[in-house]
Amino acid sequence: MNPSVLAGSIHIVGLGSGDENKLTLGVWKRIRDAKKLILRTERHPVAAFIKQEGIPYETFDGLYESNETFEATYAAIVETLIARAKAGEHIVYAVPGHPMVAEATVRGLVQARGEQGLAVTVEGGESFLDETFLRLGFDPIEGFQLLDAADLRPEHIRPDIHTVI
Repeated sequence: MNPSVLAGSIHIVGLGSGDENKLTLGVWKRIRDAKKLILRTERHPVAAFIKQEGIPYETFDGLYESNETFEATYAAIVETLIARAKAGEHIVYAVPGHPMVAEATVRGLVQARGEQGLAVTVEGGESFLDETFLRLGFDPIEGFQLLDAADLRPEHIRPDIHTVI
């Protein structure tokens, strides 16, 4: 399917590490001008700022309560966003941190872009890793690994480099 024949689109933005002052100008403009803004979760400090600014949004927080696993929740989010875009909605989908860092829903949407010809774009934001490097005081060039606690196995641990779990 050709993306140009789809009526809708999904533009993914990152909300950063939690401080509205660290939103990129481009992300802020996307959020402010969105016809339909959907946050993956309202449990992020920038959500309060968006609400304070009077910008209406929806969230997927209810799915976390109705599904038994994160995997099922993320699959439901991806399915919902794809269906809504195919139905003609132009969605700005906002996720915590940077969209390309540890975001299962973004991976699913990017994959769907290729498989289903969906109009999906991604715009960065500050990652939680940026703040992590500052607070822990190390440069990732020294060696660094990011591990998912839900998939952690002993053979993943490398004591010779900085590790964030």
